[in-house]
Amino acid sequence: MRRIITLLTLCMPLSALAIESIESDSLTPPAEGDSGHVEAAYGGRSGNSSYDAFTGGGRFDYRADRTLMFLTGDYTKVSANGAQAANTGWIHGGFIDEYQHGLAAEAYIDHLQDDQRQLANRTQLGGGMRFTLDQVQDFRSVYMGLGALHEWQAQSGIGNDYWRANSYISYLRRLTPQATLLLSLQYQPRTSDWGNYLIEDVAEVGVTLSPMLSLQVGLRHEYDSWVASPFIRHNDTLYETSLRLRY
Repeated sequence: MRRIITLLTLCMPLSALAIESIESDSLTPPAEGDSGHVEAAYGGRSGNSSYDAFTGGGRFDYRADRTLMFLTGDYTKVSANGAQAANTGWIHGGFIDEYQHGLAAEAYIDHLQDDQRQLANRTQLGGGMRFTLDQVQDFRSVYMGLGALHEWQAQSGIGNDYWRANSYISYLRRLTPQATLLLSLQYQPRTSDWGNYLIEDVAEVGVTLSPMLSLQVGLRHEYDSWVASPFIRHNDTLYETSLRLRY
């Protein structure tokens, strides 16, 4: 059981402009075979834009012993005065294998479109290692991750590709029998220019409402030291409340 739990909080790839987290908020492993969830969320954003919007998304997991494969994504449609204003779509697929107790390897592919940041597309292909620093089963977990990815992106009419290093630390703790707390900090510099870097910090609380339903409340702050246009801000803050139905 403990070996599988180390797979739960996954290595988190960062994008150049919209950092998407794959961190799990659960201290229990997915069931053997297939499982997952669908969710509906309402949230807001400040920084590059200021709006409230609904988001739909989901996740599919398949676990066999110490190997986990998954596919997750979401889609947000923003409207203003009855007209479509912007879209944000994201999809991520990953493969995780814990080949030694407390040590796991992963590979992943990630794709994002974010009209709010003038990001036409961004695709990442990467991998990394994950270390379990502390773990008390079904109560607390602390992880550190190291890895690298190659990124292709087109933003504000400018296209490029490059390598980034990826490092993070995450902390997951049970607050009550029904509630968990997730905190994470990530740092991702470009390998050819360490002054070009990304930082993300996340705080999220999950509350179990029933065996299949949970309420998630989270805040994510992102900082990008380099942007393609003076009209794109370095800082973005996103906040969201969602209902998650597990199957």
